[in-house]
Amino acid sequence: MDSVSPVDVLSTTKVCVYFEGVKAVDEVDLEVPRGRITGLIGPNGAGKSTLFNAVSGFVPLTAGTVHFGAQDISGWSPTRIAQLGLVRTFQDTRIFKRLTILENVELGAMGSGLLGVKARKAAGDALELLGVSHLSDELAANVALGDERRAGIARAVATEPDFLLLDEPAAGLDDDETAALSGTIVAIRDALGCGVLLVEHDMSVIFGICEGIHVMDSGRTIAVGSPEQIRTNPAVIEAYFGREHS
Repeated sequence: MDSVSPVDVLSTTKVCVYFEGVKAVDEVDLEVPRGRITGLIGPNGAGKSTLFNAVSGFVPLTAGTVHFGAQDISGWSPTRIAQLGLVRTFQDTRIFKRLTILENVELGAMGSGLLGVKARKAAGDALELLGVSHLSDELAANVALGDERRAGIARAVATEPDFLLLDEPAAGLDDDETAALSGTIVAIRDALGCGVLLVEHDMSVIFGICEGIHVMDSGRTIAVGSPEQIRTNPAVIEAYFGREHS
């Protein structure tokens, strides 16, 4: 991993992502402080997934900048961004089914420059933190969805990131699994001191563990605030909760 000093914030400034003239993301300013869990929410088509992908280097910016602390990382490749210390998960987990859980997580550690015994120790520590160390020797094809999602997060955690981007980690989980996962995300933040950007449709997770919430609609930011502020924000109620429950 590149040698960098700890950074205080991951941020975007007037980020735009246009697809054939469609403004998927339009002049969005986002801040993810280190050591805090920030939720990114909005109705379907709001642009949150596109913003998430832009921050992590998976889609190009049309305009604006992404900063990792003072470092402008706009236009960097996903691999280079991850090596710097900004690591993401995916909705489909991208677990290799024919490898063991430990081997999958080791790949994450190796991606950050660790090799051999160091990679295995980082993987083991990450699995312990995620509560799935007992599955280390199981083939990934044989584990339940909830455990597979934890293993996918462990693979990112094994890199010891400064910022961890989680893409709908509770998708497909039952209520008990979701509650357990919420506690695990807090434990990761506490253990690593990292900033977490959480894209999630389950509002019990968002309002349960996020210190700050960023709300998008139609590609633009419509509200930023604490959970209490977002709950009562008229624009959010109309754009997100109003549509969801209409």
